[in-house]
Amino acid sequence: MKLSFGTVIQDQPNYFIEKIWKGLTNLSDHLEKDYYQYLQRHLEKFNRSWDGDQYTEFLEPKIHTIRKDAGNLWHSGMEISMVIDIDTPEEFQFAPVLACQHIQTIAISKTENKPVQLSIDGRFLPAAELHQFAVNDGFQDAEALYAYFKDDFKGKLIHWTAFKY
Repeated sequence: MKLSFGTVIQDQPNYFIEKIWKGLTNLSDHLEKDYYQYLQRHLEKFNRSWDGDQYTEFLEPKIHTIRKDAGNLWHSGMEISMVIDIDTPEEFQFAPVLACQHIQTIAISKTENKPVQLSIDGRFLPAAELHQFAVNDGFQDAEALYAYFKDDFKGKLIHWTAFKY
């Protein structure tokens, strides 16, 4: 199934493509060759490299993503095709097809005058773990994650690596 990613958040580049690739190349050296093939395809299609290619060494890997899944479509073992600009003439698959390693439930609760709470599979993450979770999802920190999710949220955490909370 296609898994669509944006390339900007609040008018700023998010470097999700590069962060995902950093996580993939950390998993396996043989994917480094694939990285250059997909980068070349992007260059040919859009006449430019992806935005943060020159900054990759400074980026932290994105190893999962958060999605609503009202239809309960996502499950372990299914194929993931990572794309940008889904269902447009500019749609581009930027990584090889991957297997979904596992799914976890996620809930973000925002109550006035209380700290934001985030739970995965019903377990509330302590403050020390929240920062790493946000980074693993491609955000700079927990505050940036919470700013993106403006309201309460329930959904799925889709993993394409073996990492699990």
